[in-house]
Amino acid sequence: MAHFVRPSHLLLFVFFLSSLESILATRQEGEALVKWKNSLAPSSFLHSWSLTNLENLCKWTGITCNSAGSVSEINLCEKQLDGMLSEFGFTSFPNLKNLTLADNFFSGPIPPAIENLTQLQYLDLSMNSLNGPIPFQVSHLQSLLILNLSQNALQAPNWSHFSPMPFLRILDLSFNNLVSKFPEFISNSHSLTHLNLSNNKFTGHLVHKFTNLQNLETLYLQINSFEGPFPPDIVQLSKLKRLSLSCNKFSGSIPNDVRLLFGLESLNLGNNSFEGPLPPDIFKLSKLKRLVLWSNKFSGSVSNDIGLLSELETLHLYSNFFEGPLPPNLFKLSKLKDLTLSSNKFSGSIHNDIRLLCDLEDLYLANNSFEGPLPPDIFKLSRLKRLFLWSNKFSGSVSNDIGLLSELESLDLNSNFFEGPLPPNVFKLSKLKILSLYENNFSGFISKDIGLLSGLETLYLDSNFFEGPLPPHIFRLSKLRDLDLSYSRNLFEGSIPIGLGLLTNLRYLDLYSNNLSGYIPSDIGNLKLLEGLILGSNKLTGPVSKIISNLTNLIYLDVSDNSLSGNIQSDLWKYNDHPTLEYINLSGNHFTGELPTTICNVTSLSVLDLSNNALSGALPNCFGNLADGLLYINLAHNQFRGTIPTTFSRSCQLTYLNMDDNEFEGLMPPSLANCKHLKIFDIGNNKIGGTFPSWLYVLGELEVLVLKSNKLYGTISGRSSEDPFPKLRIVDLSNNQFTGHLPIQYFKNMKSTDNLYRFQNDTRVFSFHYEAAVSLTVKGTEYEVKKILHIYTTIDLSCNKFQGEIPDVIGELRWLALLNLSHNSLTGPIPSLLRNMKELQSLDLSSNQLTGAIPPQLTALTYLEVLNLSGNHLSGEIPQKGQFSTFNNDSYLGNSALCGSPLTKKCANTASPPQEVGNGDEDDAGDELTWEAIVMGYGCGLICGLSSAYIVLKLGKPWCFILFPNLNYFNLSYNSFTGLIPPDIENLTELQYLDFSSNKLTGAIPDQVIWFLVIRNRSITEVILLRGSIPNDISVLRDLEILDLSSNSFEGIIPLELGFLNKLSYLYLDSNQLTGPLLKNMYNLSNLIEINFSGNRLTGLLFILVFFFM
Repeated sequence: MAHFVRPSHLLLFVFFLSSLESILATRQEGEALVKWKNSLAPSSFLHSWSLTNLENLCKWTGITCNSAGSVSEINLCEKQLDGMLSEFGFTSFPNLKNLTLADNFFSGPIPPAIENLTQLQYLDLSMNSLNGPIPFQVSHLQSLLILNLSQNALQAPNWSHFSPMPFLRILDLSFNNLVSKFPEFISNSHSLTHLNLSNNKFTGHLVHKFTNLQNLETLYLQINSFEGPFPPDIVQLSKLKRLSLSCNKFSGSIPNDVRLLFGLESLNLGNNSFEGPLPPDIFKLSKLKRLVLWSNKFSGSVSNDIGLLSELETLHLYSNFFEGPLPPNLFKLSKLKDLTLSSNKFSGSIHNDIRLLCDLEDLYLANNSFEGPLPPDIFKLSRLKRLFLWSNKFSGSVSNDIGLLSELESLDLNSNFFEGPLPPNVFKLSKLKILSLYENNFSGFISKDIGLLSGLETLYLDSNFFEGPLPPHIFRLSKLRDLDLSYSRNLFEGSIPIGLGLLTNLRYLDLYSNNLSGYIPSDIGNLKLLEGLILGSNKLTGPVSKIISNLTNLIYLDVSDNSLSGNIQSDLWKYNDHPTLEYINLSGNHFTGELPTTICNVTSLSVLDLSNNALSGALPNCFGNLADGLLYINLAHNQFRGTIPTTFSRSCQLTYLNMDDNEFEGLMPPSLANCKHLKIFDIGNNKIGGTFPSWLYVLGELEVLVLKSNKLYGTISGRSSEDPFPKLRIVDLSNNQFTGHLPIQYFKNMKSTDNLYRFQNDTRVFSFHYEAAVSLTVKGTEYEVKKILHIYTTIDLSCNKFQGEIPDVIGELRWLALLNLSHNSLTGPIPSLLRNMKELQSLDLSSNQLTGAIPPQLTALTYLEVLNLSGNHLSGEIPQKGQFSTFNNDSYLGNSALCGSPLTKKCANTASPPQEVGNGDEDDAGDELTWEAIVMGYGCGLICGLSSAYIVLKLGKPWCFILFPNLNYFNLSYNSFTGLIPPDIENLTELQYLDFSSNKLTGAIPDQVIWFLVIRNRSITEVILLRGSIPNDISVLRDLEILDLSSNSFEGIIPLELGFLNKLSYLYLDSNQLTGPLLKNMYNLSNLIEINFSGNRLTGLLFILVFFFM
């Protein structure tokens, strides 16, 4: 008999099976989660994840289930979980659509088994420490809408194994370590609306990569190494709203088709190599809110059409080459909040319409050429928070209306020409955190109201004309971190007030070069966070306070050039107290006593300067060990005695060692040969004995060697190396007892360098440097050479017992500037090959036994300023051409057989030998040369295609100005040219060196001499012009390094514009008829090495006290 199952029973059975399957699936998912939890570090966030709590799986932390009770979402964002994904049961979650594990501490690779999550639509593994290649199985998740793997340490896979992901809308791979070309699978994932590949190392050109991505709204490719032109198919992405290509290597111009991106709201092309003017149609992007073009090579003026960008809120054009005045319509961008135009060539004044930018919060106009007073209405920008106007030409006083900027947090006006007292209302800016006013002409006393700026963190008032005592109310600014009141134009005086110790947040204190006196206050020891303490060049007295030893975070200590005295306390040298100390400068004081052995404990030191004191005794035996970390040691001008320590190890890092002018004796320690990085070694003026150390040849980096005034003796012989001292530029072995032949052949590689010999540290919160110095005899006088040490190439072998002839190899020293072989026993003739030393400025061969005539070829030494041939046995007629016409009797005394000018002894009426200049012949056309006879023979290669030593042009005007467009060196000095400087000089657009000195030129300097440099957009680095007036337009020569207008008839005041030539190193205005005061902005010329204003009629207060005349 057949039995039939009723339909209702069948439904119940199916429901039962379904429920059982669901229960089993739920249990499987729960067990997989618990297994993974157990592989992770313990976490209280996962307390609910337990096998005893399976019935509440859908209520576990981070778990969401679908209607069937299966896990559909795992969201564990920001749960501080730590572990790996390898134990995650990817096969156990068939219904999972959302997996979010962002912002945890997961590490290790992404397992390929992730492809089993076939229903996944949202995958976010960002902000972890996942590493290894991205598995291609991720692309098998074809249902994915969002994939975020950003901010990990993932590596690039073989992208060719990846499949296109047709439904993917958001892809974020940013902030990883992906090194590859652009992934091709992305180009075919045509549903993408958001693509972020930023902060990786992608490379290559981007051509035809975006054609299929017509739905893109956001494209972020910044901070990679993409290159080539602006990607052409980007302009076809009509839905694009946000585009960032910044910090890559793109180049070329911006296509005018950028206008097709009519929906664009943000465009960031910063930090590339784009160039040329901005395309006109870029201003048709009417929805643009953010335009960022910083650090490119854009040029030209900014079009007035910028006013069409009416929605613009952020405009960054800084660090380009934009020029001219600001376009008037810029001030119609009423929604602008951030305007940054710094580091361009903008000029002119700031229009009063700036008040229309009423929403402005950030205004950066720094490092341009804006001028004039600040517009009054700039103080109506009531929402302004940051105002940066540094390094312009703004002038006048600052209005008291500055107090209206009540939201201001940062005010930086440094390096301008503002003057007068500080406006009282500046102290009412209660939200101010940064106040930087250095390098201006502010004057007067600092108001006690400065104490009202209770939120101030940075205060820079250095290099102004403030005076009076240090305002004690500054010490009420308890949040102050950086305080700089330094430099000599400030005349703060009196003692450092008690109360300094209240600034417990201070990390940098600079009171350098004022007129402060008295003791260093004891409460300075309360500044536990202080990293930089600079009190140098004052009149401070007493001991170095033991309180300094409490400053355990100190990096930089400079108390140089004061009147401090006493022993150098051993507390200062405890490493445990000063584990970060890198720089100590105690030079120029009155410290006495011996160095404590604890000095060897401060192994963090890089610079140690104890020079110019009265320190004595022997150096600790461990002192050489300090060189394992020290780069610069200066012990010069003390009374140290005994032998030099022998403990310089193979780890020696020294680059500069100066022990000049002490009482060291014995031999130079051979262990110094371990200091392979040594560049400057000065042990002159001691009692060092022995022969010339052969181990010195091992120091292949040595550039300056000073062993003068010791007790060294014997011959100097080279080693087998064919290239001894390959980098040597300065050698001074004078005042010893060396014998034998001149060792010139061992110094034949000498040449000048651009190295500035300074220790630079910019890695901390502040930067500092230390300039090396040595004592040299320059042109007959001993100087401490510091700022221009790199210029000189010098050999001084004087005051020894060298004998024999001067070797011909000396002619190979083509870069030598100073040569002193005086006071030896040299014999034979002066080598004519000395004429090859084209850079020679000083030659001293006096007090020897040289014979024969003075070689006429030496007249080719056009830079020779000092000549001393006295005390020899020279004979014949003295050459009369070139520089020889400038030397007086002293150069030739003690040579009884010499005759001719400047000596009173006349030569017999016999044919004189020809006076050669270089290798050429010269027709003597009389004593005066005019512009019709132009001599141009100062070295091959200076005039393209010209090999003869001179050209005589008998034309109406100097055709060289037209015929030689590539001329970069033009020297007509020491002739008898007359008349005016021709205006046609403007045609020499490539000129870099111009010297018309020591002629008979008259009239004014033509404007063309200045303006042709601007018209042709060329720079000039050296100019020496004679006769005429000083043009006001001289300020356009921004790259000028040398200016010599001496011995003329210039009159009137020194033009203020001269103070804008901030690259000047040498300035000579002596022997004129100049009147009036010195330049108020002279302080801008911070690179000056030599100044000579003597022989004028200058008046007023003297505030320039330091002259670097060499």
